[in-house]
Amino acid sequence: MTLTRSARAWLADGAVAAVFTVFCLVVGRAIAENNDERFNAWSIVVGLVIGGVLVFRRLAPEVTLAVTVAGLGVWTLADFGGGPIYLAPLVPLYTIATFGDRRRTITAVVALTVVFVGVALVSNDRAAHLGYLLAFFGWAGGAVFLGVAHHNRRAYLAELEQRARDLEESRDEEARRRVAEERLRIARDLHDVIAHGIATIHMQSGAALHVIDRHPEQAVPALTAVKQLSKQVLQELRATLDVLRADDAEAAPLAPTPGLDRLTALVDVTRRAGLPVELEFVGSESPAPTAVDVAAYRIVQESLTNVMRHAGERARATVTVRHTVDAVDIDVVDDGLGVAAAPVNGGHGILGMRERAATVGGTVVAGATRGGGFRVHAHLPYDGQAE
Repeated sequence: MTLTRSARAWLADGAVAAVFTVFCLVVGRAIAENNDERFNAWSIVVGLVIGGVLVFRRLAPEVTLAVTVAGLGVWTLADFGGGPIYLAPLVPLYTIATFGDRRRTITAVVALTVVFVGVALVSNDRAAHLGYLLAFFGWAGGAVFLGVAHHNRRAYLAELEQRARDLEESRDEEARRRVAEERLRIARDLHDVIAHGIATIHMQSGAALHVIDRHPEQAVPALTAVKQLSKQVLQELRATLDVLRADDAEAAPLAPTPGLDRLTALVDVTRRAGLPVELEFVGSESPAPTAVDVAAYRIVQESLTNVMRHAGERARATVTVRHTVDAVDIDVVDDGLGVAAAPVNGGHGILGMRERAATVGGTVVAGATRGGGFRVHAHLPYDGQAE
């Protein structure tokens, strides 16, 4: 049978009260016999009351203190003799001090002092009882000190437990945040890889279908490009999946990280897909931080994908990369139908570009231009990378 905390406390207090009462009565009787002092049935009754009330020290410590002090007043005035029974008030006094309420503790000490001084003054042997009082006050101070120390230790342990819980919650929250960020990063990478590849394949396969009946020889380059692009997309997907499957991040296969140095190859692929693209670099091409480099490449890739998907067959695009001392600015402008803005509200492309820019402390502004067409502008600072 498993006892609750309350039941164990009652049993512990009952055991303390019983042992204390028996000990005080046995020692008190021995002292009375040696000193020819009174010890009779009333002594036992008063002793049982003083010791038995200690069972309620947790439930009603002030009442317990009052009963023990009143009992000791009777004990003293009846000349039942000395003994350890005078230590009974220390138990409820200690209990009051463990609550950590300074006002309660001071009130109990003052009340105890007033009552004991009054009893000593009306007793037959004032000098002896006043001497006992001095010794008792020393014991009372020790009881208060131990009670306060117990309260402080309990509060300290509770604070440590709360800190441990807060730390555990903080770790769980951090783990959830990192998982969410990683899922978002993987989703962006997969979207960029698949969307650009599929859009290019779509254009090339459409061109091949358009000429395959009348000029089959012209369909060969388009179909060759479809094959190459399909292989490239599959390789990038396989590399991403290998990283996800790897148990050890250090053992995971590492694919080349796309950056601004690969923009020329990206533009060449886009041109072969049928979209005329002009690429221009402005300013000194100082090395950008890796995160900024990758974000810039992906933003250009997604912008060209949107042009291929939404700008129309005769659209042209211009990509301008401006390097400054502390940032990279990207402009992707097309002269198409202007409907490339559709993903702003319903798709993930421009949202993904904004999220990528935000990870390095940058911004993306996208919208239709006057007279048709669409513009994506990204500002990516070198020193604004998120931690």
